Amino acid sequence: MMNWYGGGEPHHMAELRRLFTTFGYLVATQGATAVIGLAYWAFVTHLFAPTEVGLAAAAASTALLLAAFGALGIPLLLLAEIESVDATERRILFTTGNAITAFVVLIMAIGTMALSPWLGQSLRIIGADPVAAALFVVGSVATMAGLTLDGAAVGLHVAVAQLWRGSLSSILKLVCVGVLVLVSTRTSTGLIFAWAMALVVAFFVCMPMLGLEHSRAGEGALAHREALVRRFGKLSLQHYVLNLSIGSVTYVITLTATLLISPSDVAYFSAAFLLGSTMLVIPYLLALSLFAERSGDPGLLHRNVRRTFPLALALIGGIVLVVEIAAPYALRLFGPAYAENGTTALRLLILVGPAYVIKDHYVSIRRAQRRMTHASSVMAIGTAVEVAGSAVGGALWGLNGICLGWVLSASCEAMFLLSPVLHVFRRVPAVDSDAGKESD
Repeated sequence: MMNWYGGGEPHHMAELRRLFTTFGYLVATQGATAVIGLAYWAFVTHLFAPTEVGLAAAAASTALLLAAFGALGIPLLLLAEIESVDATERRILFTTGNAITAFVVLIMAIGTMALSPWLGQSLRIIGADPVAAALFVVGSVATMAGLTLDGAAVGLHVAVAQLWRGSLSSILKLVCVGVLVLVSTRTSTGLIFAWAMALVVAFFVCMPMLGLEHSRAGEGALAHREALVRRFGKLSLQHYVLNLSIGSVTYVITLTATLLISPSDVAYFSAAFLLGSTMLVIPYLLALSLFAERSGDPGLLHRNVRRTFPLALALIGGIVLVVEIAAPYALRLFGPAYAENGTTALRLLILVGPAYVIKDHYVSIRRAQRRMTHASSVMAIGTAVEVAGSAVGGALWGLNGICLGWVLSASCEAMFLLSPVLHVFRRVPAVDSDAGKESD
């Protein structure tokens, strides 16, 4: 049996270096963004009322949900395929995908504001203010554009573009909020403005960093773009269905909070969720690196799972222990009210970590095996269970109930996903004669 590092053979060590180089870039990007994001939250929670912070958080979390539904799998398609496309076609592929997703999210954001009187207290307040509603639409489209840029940056191994986009948007948002404080404008509309404008500026500043070549004359014509859509459309939709079935959970959980609890409780939940998700992102990035480096090789998949799965479990064990002890002290970063009202929520939320290590590895394995149709069905059921659990918990016990319901339902789901993960962990999967096709 191979040892944990793949037996020490030279090509296995090269695989290991490539895997953890990708992981390192992702961690650096997320780390820089998280540090600046925490500084922003510490700033606004001390200088703005919880209700105003909660409304801005509701706008951002709803925009992320719209992006999840409007992405159509294009960011993941770019992550997986853009490097394999001819250099002269990459700009066309990127701009075509970006235009499609931006248009879809635009329509969805306008529809959300039109329906806001029936979508909970926070969205009703945002929708009643024409300026806040317009800024929400702009921020939603910019959120989608940024996620598309991030997918292309990872796919092209241009980590600097993703790093700068996340960092710059966070810095600009912090600067905008500082200006608002100086001019004595401490409203949720001001916070939504800072969020939306920071995303827009960061996208246009960082897009040239992708290094996309300008296409030859005529290649950007509508007919050529239609050909690219036909070429990648099916694969993109497969990624979309799978990503929606798993990735929408966190967005729906935050939307559940927006719909079921008061704006001030949304602020406390958002602070706890921000800290929890920041801590949990490292194990998730290990699984994402596994997908990015999969290369369709069952042996490579097996070796990489043996590297990432034990490490992710060890990391999450340490993270849970630290957060359970440090939760009240960490939340004091945002002010005494957040520590008083959000500590239990944070301690509950972090317990979802072990379940998501299993879940994220399951999804990455199925992507690498091109078994996305089957995985989408499984994850859709799991998502429904998680959303139902959080909604029932929220309806019965409010803020802490949302967290408890999510943790319990996700843990039950993970018990069913552990077996296929261990199957790949223990032995190399058989190679089908129809390699690269779904084998469900």
